Amino acid sequence: MNPPIYVFSPPWFVVVALLAVVGLGLHRIGRRLGDKGRRRLLLGALGANFVCFGLYMFGLATTGLFPAHVVYNMPLQLCSLVTFSLGPAIIWPSRPLRGFCYFIGCLTGFLALFSPAQGIEGVGVFSPLAIGFFGSHGLNVVIGALIASLGLYRPSYREAFKALGLFLILAVAMAALNLSLRWTLLPQANYFYFFDPEGAEILVALHNLVGLPILYLLPLIPVAAGALVLQAAIYRSVSRLASRLAAPTRAALPEL
Repeated sequence: MNPPIYVFSPPWFVVVALLAVVGLGLHRIGRRLGDKGRRRLLLGALGANFVCFGLYMFGLATTGLFPAHVVYNMPLQLCSLVTFSLGPAIIWPSRPLRGFCYFIGCLTGFLALFSPAQGIEGVGVFSPLAIGFFGSHGLNVVIGALIASLGLYRPSYREAFKALGLFLILAVAMAALNLSLRWTLLPQANYFYFFDPEGAEILVALHNLVGLPILYLLPLIPVAAGALVLQAAIYRSVSRLASRLAAPTRAALPEL
């Protein structure tokens, strides 16, 4: 039995719930570990992410639903860049890199789960394409969140706007790369979906509204800024709640 997966279908909810359970389980395990153990735990989760990414690429390459240029574009699509940034972010204490993985990685992975590109929905939930897509994008969210929840990175409102600035610089660079490739080697180049939303419902709605390549993505900037600020607020709220819950426990410990 291999039921098709659609957003908000029962298989989709099972996948999202499984990702949440994995994230919470890894957080509970990581809290008991030291800094080195936490990094090893995250690298292990990243290994599973790479397996999912490989299944995703295999699924894209073997299905007739996708043109070949989509496969060529994948290594430099935003979520793929996040996947390959997680390892360096875990190993090296780079705040810009960890901020990129927490803010941009969690946001884009979350949006991908709710608005996948054309051809992802409707495939069997146990197919390499479905496991790869939802597994890799979901683990981008899980690992990015764990980088913060396990203390490797402390998000703030200031860090949120730094991450947005880094993303905008990256977007400008990708726009230039798109244009140069479309004029030379790869006429279908579509990194960051600048020219074609490729079926992602959120981007399709913007494309229909604005109707111009590249420019149709501009309304996403204020939306993204608000979302990143919300991520910082969620982190601060959860951290405060955790500190309050831990305070009675610390107070109850006998003095040595």
